[in-house]
Amino acid sequence: MITNQQNEKLIAKQSDLLQDLLQKLTLEREKTQLELLKKEKKIQQQKAQRIVKNHVLSGSAIGLIPFPFVDTFALSANQINMTLHLSEHYKLDFDKKRAKIILIALVSGSLPTFTVLGLSSVVKLIPGIGTLGGNASLSILGGAITYATGQSFVKHFEAGGTLHNFHARNYVDFFKQKLKEGQQYSTKIFSYQ
Repeated sequence: MITNQQNEKLIAKQSDLLQDLLQKLTLEREKTQLELLKKEKKIQQQKAQRIVKNHVLSGSAIGLIPFPFVDTFALSANQINMTLHLSEHYKLDFDKKRAKIILIALVSGSLPTFTVLGLSSVVKLIPGIGTLGGNASLSILGGAITYATGQSFVKHFEAGGTLHNFHARNYVDFFKQKLKEGQQYSTKIFSYQ
């Protein structure tokens, strides 16, 4: 026969076991949820990188447009389109006017790049070698600028930012770093065209 004291000890032991089991189940559930969030975040990042890559390809191809200044306008339109798609991907409001201001600030923050971009377009006015040289340099540079711009927006959006709180001055160094990566990336792309 079980005494009241033994019965209370059994109940206390069962209660401790249940509490321990509940804690373990809670930890496992939290771990599973964290893993799912990491997977979702990784998929989101991969989709964002696909958007950037597609626009880098377009940016490189735009550099082959033989008409001066048309190429730079088309490159700007490509980047605005990329910003629109990234905004949609992150479920953010898109403001075309604000996007243009940010794009100008990002690219002009790297003045040598901005200058080379303009010169590459103008050089196309020279028949023959000017057109070829302008096409090649603008293809690589157009892709690189698109890459750096895209990476800047992805970083900002991943951190929870929006177009309305994007400050280009905070991304100048990052943009320059990604521009170098983008030149290598675009050179690979351009060499396969």
